[in-house]
Amino acid sequence: MLLIKYKQVLTSGDELSMSSAVAMRIDKNKYGSASNHYLTALFEVAEQNNLDARRLLKHCQIDPAAIGKPGLRVKTERLSRLQSLVWRLLKDESAGLCGMRLKPGTYEMMGQVTVHQPTLRLALQKGIAFYNLILTDNFVELDVQADETTLTINLPHPEKDHKYLFAEMTLLAWHRYSSWLIASSIPLTKVKFNYAPPPHIHEYHYLFPGEHEFNCSHLSISFPDHYLSKPVKQSEGSLSSFMKRCPLELFRQYKSDYSLTSEIRHLLISDIENGLLTINLVASALHMTSRTLMRRLKDEGTCFQQIKDVVRRDRAVLLLTQRSTPINLIAELVGFTDPAAFTRAFRAWTGETPRKFRAMHKDELA
Repeated sequence: MLLIKYKQVLTSGDELSMSSAVAMRIDKNKYGSASNHYLTALFEVAEQNNLDARRLLKHCQIDPAAIGKPGLRVKTERLSRLQSLVWRLLKDESAGLCGMRLKPGTYEMMGQVTVHQPTLRLALQKGIAFYNLILTDNFVELDVQADETTLTINLPHPEKDHKYLFAEMTLLAWHRYSSWLIASSIPLTKVKFNYAPPPHIHEYHYLFPGEHEFNCSHLSISFPDHYLSKPVKQSEGSLSSFMKRCPLELFRQYKSDYSLTSEIRHLLISDIENGLLTINLVASALHMTSRTLMRRLKDEGTCFQQIKDVVRRDRAVLLLTQRSTPINLIAELVGFTDPAAFTRAFRAWTGETPRKFRAMHKDELA
Protein backbone atom coordinates (compact mmCIF):
# COMPACT_ATOMS: atom_id res chain seq x y z
CA MET A 1 0.00 0.00 0.00
CA LEU A 2 1.35 3.43 -0.95
CA LEU A 3 0.42 6.46 1.14
CA ILE A 4 0.78 10.02 -0.09
CA LYS A 5 -0.07 13.18 1.83
CA TYR A 6 -1.01 16.52 0.32
CA LYS A 7 -1.25 19.71 2.29
CA GLN A 8 -4.80 20.98 2.07
CA VAL A 9 -4.96 24.46 0.59
CA LEU A 10 -8.22 26.35 0.72
CA THR A 11 -8.82 29.43 -1.38
CA SER A 12 -9.95 32.70 0.12
CA GLY A 13 -13.54 33.78 -0.34
CA ASP A 14 -12.61 37.47 -0.20
CA GLU A 15 -13.76 39.63 -3.09
CA LEU A 16 -11.11 40.62 -5.62
CA SER A 17 -10.40 44.21 -6.46
CA MET A 18 -12.00 45.34 -9.70
CA SER A 19 -8.68 45.34 -11.60
CA SER A 20 -7.92 41.84 -10.31
CA ALA A 21 -11.39 40.66 -11.34
CA VAL A 22 -10.79 41.91 -14.87
CA ALA A 23 -7.38 40.26 -15.03
CA MET A 24 -8.82 36.99 -13.74
CA ARG A 25 -11.46 36.91 -16.46
CA ILE A 26 -9.01 37.67 -19.25
CA ASP A 27 -6.13 35.45 -18.13
CA LYS A 28 -6.73 31.84 -19.19
CA ASN A 29 -4.97 30.20 -16.25
CA LYS A 30 -5.49 26.78 -14.73
CA TYR A 31 -8.63 27.80 -12.88
CA GLY A 32 -11.51 26.25 -14.79
CA SER A 33 -9.41 23.63 -16.54
CA ALA A 34 -8.79 19.92 -16.08
CA SER A 35 -6.07 17.40 -16.82
CA ASN A 36 -5.78 16.11 -20.38
CA HIS A 37 -6.11 12.62 -18.90
CA TYR A 38 -9.88 13.00 -18.61
CA LEU A 39 -10.25 14.25 -22.17
CA THR A 40 -8.19 11.41 -23.59
CA ALA A 41 -10.00 8.81 -21.47
CA LEU A 42 -13.42 10.05 -22.65
CA PHE A 43 -12.23 10.12 -26.25
CA GLU A 44 -11.09 6.50 -26.00
CA VAL A 45 -14.38 5.46 -24.40
CA ALA A 46 -16.26 7.08 -27.29
CA GLU A 47 -14.09 5.31 -29.88
CA GLN A 48 -14.36 1.94 -28.14
CA ASN A 49 -18.15 2.25 -28.24
CA ASN A 50 -18.19 3.09 -31.96
CA LEU A 51 -19.15 6.74 -31.51
CA ASP A 52 -17.83 9.38 -33.89
CA ALA A 53 -15.35 10.65 -31.30
CA ARG A 54 -13.80 13.36 -33.48
CA ARG A 55 -17.20 14.76 -34.36
CA LEU A 56 -18.03 14.91 -30.65
CA LEU A 57 -14.82 16.84 -30.00
CA LYS A 58 -15.71 19.32 -32.73
CA HIS A 59 -19.19 19.76 -31.27
CA CYS A 60 -17.58 20.58 -27.90
CA GLN A 61 -15.03 22.96 -29.48
CA ILE A 62 -12.09 20.73 -28.53
CA ASP A 63 -9.09 20.40 -30.85
CA PRO A 64 -8.50 16.69 -31.66
CA ALA A 65 -4.76 17.45 -31.63
CA ALA A 66 -5.03 17.74 -27.83
CA ILE A 67 -5.73 14.01 -27.44
CA GLY A 68 -2.89 12.19 -25.72
CA LYS A 69 -0.99 15.39 -24.87
CA PRO A 70 -0.53 15.32 -21.06
CA GLY A 71 0.82 18.87 -20.98
CA LEU A 72 -2.31 20.37 -22.53
CA ARG A 73 -5.23 21.16 -20.25
CA VAL A 74 -8.87 21.36 -21.30
CA LYS A 75 -11.58 23.78 -20.18
CA THR A 76 -13.85 22.10 -17.68
CA GLU A 77 -16.95 23.44 -19.44
CA ARG A 78 -15.97 21.69 -22.69
CA LEU A 79 -14.88 18.54 -20.91
CA SER A 80 -18.17 18.28 -19.03
CA ARG A 81 -20.07 18.88 -22.28
CA LEU A 82 -18.20 15.98 -23.87
CA GLN A 83 -18.89 13.75 -20.89
CA SER A 84 -22.61 14.58 -21.02
CA LEU A 85 -22.71 13.76 -24.74
CA VAL A 86 -21.01 10.40 -24.24
CA TRP A 87 -23.40 9.56 -21.39
CA ARG A 88 -26.42 10.49 -23.48
CA LEU A 89 -25.34 8.69 -26.64
CA LEU A 90 -24.42 5.51 -24.76
CA LYS A 91 -27.55 5.82 -22.58
CA ASP A 92 -25.30 5.03 -19.63
CA GLU A 93 -24.05 7.39 -16.90
CA SER A 94 -21.09 5.07 -16.35
CA ALA A 95 -20.18 5.14 -20.07
CA GLY A 96 -19.87 1.35 -19.96
CA LEU A 97 -17.11 1.49 -17.34
CA CYS A 98 -19.19 0.06 -14.49
CA GLY A 99 -20.10 -3.19 -16.22
CA MET A 100 -23.73 -2.52 -15.30
CA ARG A 101 -25.77 0.12 -17.10
CA LEU A 102 -26.73 3.29 -15.25
CA LYS A 103 -29.61 4.79 -17.21
CA PRO A 104 -29.55 8.56 -17.85
CA GLY A 105 -31.19 10.32 -14.93
CA THR A 106 -30.02 7.83 -12.29
CA TYR A 107 -27.89 10.39 -10.43
CA GLU A 108 -30.69 12.95 -10.50
CA MET A 109 -33.20 10.38 -9.24
CA MET A 110 -30.86 9.68 -6.31
CA GLY A 111 -31.06 13.41 -5.66
CA GLN A 112 -34.86 13.30 -5.64
CA VAL A 113 -34.72 10.49 -3.08
CA THR A 114 -32.30 12.31 -0.77
CA VAL A 115 -32.88 16.07 -1.00
CA HIS A 116 -35.89 16.08 1.34
CA GLN A 117 -34.10 14.25 4.17
CA PRO A 118 -33.48 16.29 7.35
CA THR A 119 -29.78 15.41 7.83
CA LEU A 120 -26.79 14.31 5.78
CA ARG A 121 -26.75 10.95 7.56
CA LEU A 122 -30.31 10.11 6.49
CA ALA A 123 -29.70 11.48 2.99
CA LEU A 124 -26.63 9.26 2.54
CA GLN A 125 -28.48 6.23 3.85
CA LYS A 126 -31.29 6.80 1.34
CA GLY A 127 -28.85 7.43 -1.52
CA ILE A 128 -26.85 4.32 -0.69
CA ALA A 129 -30.00 2.18 -0.53
CA PHE A 130 -31.05 3.57 -3.92
CA TYR A 131 -27.78 2.68 -5.69
CA ASN A 132 -27.50 -0.70 -3.98
CA LEU A 133 -31.00 -1.50 -5.25
CA ILE A 134 -30.19 -0.79 -8.90
CA LEU A 135 -26.59 -2.10 -8.93
CA THR A 136 -25.17 -4.55 -6.37
CA ASP A 137 -26.08 -5.04 -2.71
CA ASN A 138 -22.82 -3.49 -1.51
CA PHE A 139 -22.01 -1.01 -4.27
CA VAL A 140 -21.87 1.74 -1.62
CA GLU A 141 -21.30 1.23 2.11
CA LEU A 142 -21.22 3.69 5.02
CA ASP A 143 -19.04 2.96 8.03
CA VAL A 144 -19.50 5.33 10.99
CA GLN A 145 -16.78 5.24 13.65
CA ALA A 146 -16.24 7.37 16.76
CA ASP A 147 -14.80 10.38 14.98
CA GLU A 148 -14.63 9.45 11.30
CA THR A 149 -17.09 8.35 8.64
CA THR A 150 -16.03 6.34 5.59
CA LEU A 151 -18.07 5.95 2.41
CA THR A 152 -16.82 2.94 0.44
CA ILE A 153 -17.40 2.17 -3.24
CA ASN A 154 -17.17 -1.46 -4.38
CA LEU A 155 -16.97 -1.44 -8.17
CA PRO A 156 -18.70 -4.51 -9.65
CA HIS A 157 -16.23 -4.75 -12.56
CA PRO A 158 -13.11 -2.64 -11.86
CA GLU A 159 -11.27 -4.28 -14.76
CA LYS A 160 -13.49 -2.39 -17.22
CA ASP A 161 -12.40 0.95 -15.76
CA HIS A 162 -8.74 0.67 -16.75
CA LYS A 163 -8.15 4.44 -16.74
CA TYR A 164 -10.07 4.89 -13.46
CA LEU A 165 -12.48 7.41 -14.97
CA PHE A 166 -15.60 5.89 -13.42
CA ALA A 167 -13.81 5.38 -10.09
CA GLU A 168 -12.82 9.04 -9.86
CA MET A 169 -16.18 10.36 -11.06
CA THR A 170 -18.01 8.19 -8.51
CA LEU A 171 -15.92 9.44 -5.59
CA LEU A 172 -16.31 13.03 -6.78
CA ALA A 173 -20.06 12.61 -7.28
CA TRP A 174 -20.64 11.44 -3.71
CA HIS A 175 -18.34 14.02 -2.13
CA ARG A 176 -19.53 17.01 -4.14
CA TYR A 177 -23.20 16.10 -3.74
CA SER A 178 -22.84 15.57 0.02
CA SER A 179 -21.11 18.95 0.39
CA TRP A 180 -23.77 20.63 -1.72
CA LEU A 181 -26.60 19.08 0.33
CA ILE A 182 -25.42 20.72 3.55
CA ALA A 183 -24.08 23.87 1.85
CA SER A 184 -20.63 23.27 3.32
CA SER A 185 -17.45 21.83 1.80
CA ILE A 186 -16.74 18.57 3.62
CA PRO A 187 -13.00 18.12 4.28
CA LEU A 188 -11.58 14.75 3.30
CA THR A 189 -9.38 13.15 5.94
CA LYS A 190 -8.41 10.21 3.74
CA VAL A 191 -9.09 8.91 0.23
CA LYS A 192 -8.33 5.31 -0.79
CA PHE A 193 -7.90 4.12 -4.37
CA ASN A 194 -7.93 0.53 -5.63
CA TYR A 195 -5.14 1.20 -8.14
CA ALA A 196 -1.55 2.43 -8.32
CA PRO A 197 -0.71 6.16 -8.46
CA PRO A 198 -1.82 7.27 -11.96
CA PRO A 199 0.18 9.52 -14.32
CA HIS A 200 -2.16 12.44 -13.55
CA ILE A 201 -1.69 12.16 -9.78
CA HIS A 202 -0.84 15.88 -9.63
CA GLU A 203 -4.55 16.53 -10.24
CA TYR A 204 -5.54 14.73 -7.05
CA HIS A 205 -4.37 17.46 -4.67
CA TYR A 206 -6.92 19.65 -6.45
CA LEU A 207 -9.78 17.14 -6.69
CA PHE A 208 -9.19 15.16 -3.49
CA PRO A 209 -7.23 17.29 -0.97
CA GLY A 210 -6.00 15.23 1.98
CA GLU A 211 -4.21 11.93 2.60
CA HIS A 212 -4.18 9.42 -0.27
CA GLU A 213 -3.63 5.66 -0.14
CA PHE A 214 -3.15 3.61 -3.31
CA ASN A 215 -3.27 -0.10 -4.18
CA CYS A 216 -6.11 -0.62 -1.70
CA SER A 217 -8.82 -3.26 -1.96
CA HIS A 218 -11.54 -0.65 -2.51
CA LEU A 219 -12.36 3.01 -3.16
CA SER A 220 -13.37 5.20 -0.26
CA ILE A 221 -13.54 8.72 1.12
CA SER A 222 -13.35 9.51 4.84
CA PHE A 223 -14.45 12.68 6.60
CA PRO A 224 -15.13 13.92 10.15
CA ASP A 225 -18.10 12.19 11.76
CA HIS A 226 -19.87 15.36 12.91
CA TYR A 227 -20.81 16.30 9.33
CA LEU A 228 -23.42 13.52 9.36
CA SER A 229 -25.61 15.51 11.74
CA LYS A 230 -25.55 18.64 9.56
CA PRO A 231 -29.00 19.60 8.24
CA VAL A 232 -29.81 19.35 4.54
CA LYS A 233 -30.18 22.90 3.25
CA GLN A 234 -31.26 22.28 -0.33
CA SER A 235 -34.63 21.99 -2.04
CA GLU A 236 -36.14 20.40 -5.12
CA GLY A 237 -35.60 23.66 -7.00
CA SER A 238 -31.93 23.98 -6.11
CA LEU A 239 -31.49 20.27 -6.90
CA SER A 240 -32.69 20.88 -10.45
CA SER A 241 -30.17 23.69 -10.81
CA PHE A 242 -27.33 21.56 -9.38
CA MET A 243 -28.06 18.63 -11.68
CA LYS A 244 -28.14 20.89 -14.74
CA ARG A 245 -24.59 21.93 -13.86
CA CYS A 246 -23.40 18.31 -13.67
CA PRO A 247 -20.97 16.88 -14.57
CA LEU A 248 -19.29 20.31 -14.56
CA GLU A 249 -20.00 20.57 -10.82
CA LEU A 250 -17.84 17.49 -10.20
CA PHE A 251 -14.75 19.16 -11.66
CA ARG A 252 -15.12 22.39 -9.74
CA GLN A 253 -12.52 23.44 -7.22
CA TYR A 254 -12.71 21.51 -3.94
CA LYS A 255 -13.72 24.49 -1.81
CA SER A 256 -16.88 25.39 -3.70
CA ASP A 257 -19.54 27.82 -2.57
CA TYR A 258 -22.74 25.91 -1.84
CA SER A 259 -24.58 28.82 -0.22
CA LEU A 260 -28.01 30.12 -1.18
CA THR A 261 -26.22 33.27 -2.35
CA SER A 262 -24.27 31.19 -4.86
CA GLU A 263 -27.42 29.36 -6.00
CA ILE A 264 -29.21 32.66 -6.66
CA ARG A 265 -26.16 34.01 -8.47
CA HIS A 266 -26.25 30.98 -10.80
CA LEU A 267 -29.93 31.62 -11.57
CA LEU A 268 -29.39 35.34 -12.24
CA ILE A 269 -26.38 34.71 -14.48
CA SER A 270 -28.31 32.17 -16.55
CA ASP A 271 -31.14 34.67 -17.05
CA ILE A 272 -29.10 37.84 -17.58
CA GLU A 273 -29.56 37.80 -21.36
CA ASN A 274 -33.35 37.82 -20.92
CA GLY A 275 -33.53 40.37 -18.14
CA LEU A 276 -32.82 39.62 -14.51
CA LEU A 277 -35.30 37.56 -12.52
CA THR A 278 -37.30 39.18 -9.74
CA ILE A 279 -37.02 38.04 -6.14
CA ASN A 280 -40.46 36.40 -6.34
CA LEU A 281 -39.52 34.40 -9.45
CA VAL A 282 -36.22 33.29 -7.90
CA ALA A 283 -37.97 32.26 -4.68
CA SER A 284 -40.52 30.28 -6.69
CA ALA A 285 -37.75 28.55 -8.69
CA LEU A 286 -36.11 27.51 -5.42
CA HIS A 287 -39.42 26.30 -3.95
CA MET A 288 -39.54 28.78 -1.08
CA THR A 289 -41.37 31.98 -0.25
CA SER A 290 -39.74 35.34 -0.86
CA ARG A 291 -39.86 35.93 2.90
CA THR A 292 -37.90 32.72 3.56
CA LEU A 293 -35.42 33.62 0.83
CA MET A 294 -34.82 37.07 2.33
CA ARG A 295 -34.39 35.61 5.82
CA ARG A 296 -31.83 33.04 4.66
CA LEU A 297 -29.91 35.65 2.69
CA LYS A 298 -29.83 37.85 5.78
CA ASP A 299 -28.34 34.92 7.71
CA GLU A 300 -25.62 34.76 5.03
CA GLY A 301 -24.95 38.48 5.43
CA THR A 302 -26.36 39.67 2.13
CA CYS A 303 -29.61 40.52 0.33
CA PHE A 304 -31.16 39.93 -3.07
CA GLN A 305 -30.33 43.40 -4.41
CA GLN A 306 -26.65 43.02 -3.49
CA ILE A 307 -26.42 39.72 -5.36
CA LYS A 308 -28.20 41.24 -8.35
CA ASP A 309 -25.81 44.21 -8.35
CA VAL A 310 -22.74 41.94 -8.24
CA VAL A 311 -24.04 39.87 -11.17
CA ARG A 312 -24.74 43.02 -13.19
CA ARG A 313 -21.39 44.57 -12.25
CA ASP A 314 -19.37 41.49 -13.20
CA ARG A 315 -21.19 41.12 -16.51
CA ALA A 316 -20.71 44.82 -17.29
CA VAL A 317 -16.99 44.64 -16.48
CA LEU A 318 -16.57 41.66 -18.80
CA LEU A 319 -18.45 43.37 -21.65
CA LEU A 320 -16.51 46.61 -21.20
CA THR A 321 -13.30 44.69 -21.86
CA GLN A 322 -14.66 43.81 -25.30
CA ARG A 323 -13.87 46.72 -27.61
CA SER A 324 -16.69 46.06 -30.08
CA THR A 325 -19.62 46.20 -27.63
CA PRO A 326 -21.24 49.69 -27.47
CA ILE A 327 -21.92 50.98 -23.97
CA ASN A 328 -25.62 51.53 -24.72
CA LEU A 329 -25.90 47.86 -25.70
CA ILE A 330 -24.02 46.80 -22.56
CA ALA A 331 -26.63 48.68 -20.51
CA GLU A 332 -29.37 46.57 -22.13
CA LEU A 333 -27.42 43.33 -21.73
CA VAL A 334 -27.15 43.83 -17.97
CA GLY A 335 -30.82 44.70 -17.51
CA PHE A 336 -31.03 48.50 -17.83
CA THR A 337 -33.49 50.17 -20.21
CA ASP A 338 -31.95 53.59 -19.56
CA PRO A 339 -28.21 54.05 -20.36
CA ALA A 340 -28.01 56.96 -17.91
CA ALA A 341 -29.30 54.73 -15.10
CA PHE A 342 -26.65 52.15 -16.04
CA THR A 343 -23.92 54.81 -15.90
CA ARG A 344 -25.04 55.91 -12.43
CA ALA A 345 -25.19 52.32 -11.18
CA PHE A 346 -21.78 51.44 -12.64
CA ARG A 347 -20.21 54.49 -11.01
CA ALA A 348 -21.71 53.39 -7.68
CA TRP A 349 -20.26 49.87 -8.15
CA THR A 350 -16.76 50.81 -9.31
CA GLY A 351 -16.22 54.52 -8.70
CA GLU A 352 -15.88 55.17 -12.45
CA THR A 353 -18.22 55.71 -15.39
CA PRO A 354 -18.37 52.89 -17.96
CA ARG A 355 -16.56 55.06 -20.54
CA LYS A 356 -13.74 55.98 -18.15
CA PHE A 357 -13.44 52.39 -16.91
CA ARG A 358 -13.04 51.15 -20.49
CA ALA A 359 -10.37 53.79 -21.16
CA MET A 360 -8.48 52.86 -17.98
CA HIS A 361 -8.36 49.22 -19.05
CA LYS A 362 -7.73 49.78 -22.76
CA ASP A 363 -4.59 47.60 -22.64
CA GLU A 364 -6.71 44.64 -21.49
CA LEU A 365 -9.36 44.94 -24.21
CA ALA A 366 -10.09 41.78 -26.15
